[in-house]
Amino acid sequence: MVAVAIGGAAVVGAGSSIIAGNKASKAQKNAANAQIAEQRRQYDQTRADYAPWRAAGQSALSRLENEMKAGATTAFTKTPGYDFRLSEGVKAAERSAAARGRLGSGATMKAVQRYGEGLASDEYGNWWNRNAGLAGVGQAATDSTTQAGMNAANNITGALGSAGNARASAYANTGSAINSGINNVLAAYLAHQGGMFSK
Repeated sequence: MVAVAIGGAAVVGAGSSIIAGNKASKAQKNAANAQIAEQRRQYDQTRADYAPWRAAGQSALSRLENEMKAGATTAFTKTPGYDFRLSEGVKAAERSAAARGRLGSGATMKAVQRYGEGLASDEYGNWWNRNAGLAGVGQAATDSTTQAGMNAANNITGALGSAGNARASAYANTGSAINSGINNVLAAYLAHQGGMFSK
């Protein structure tokens, strides 16, 4: 009777260990799944937040690439203030020439032409620099998105590893509990048999 009680207790103990181990494994797996879902949600949000900056940078980079192609029609367009600055500069040169009596001279025409070419060159340089800056913003946004993706991948990999370790641990604990229960039942049986033979 004592052996049966010991064996029963061993079976109940093994069953309790198995149930507790499975519950712990399930809790860890659920926590890992929640962590993975949050990592993915956060990465998707980060990617969406940076999307306009990446798109603007890509657009600017495309304009610059097209500008560098041989025979390309320039994408450069003058700014709204360009015509005003050109007109005022030409007027100033003409007034200066008129004051000296050289309004229609070749020197005045060359001065006006040099002024216009210089202004156009400056305007083009400003256009190029604005696009290059915007392309750089896009590159920075892309780099930040890439870093967020790598962080999310590392965190998700870690969570998957934790979930796998929890499951493996539950399997090992289940096996250990079953083995321990069998050994306890067998020990109780042998003890009972030994007791019977000693009588």
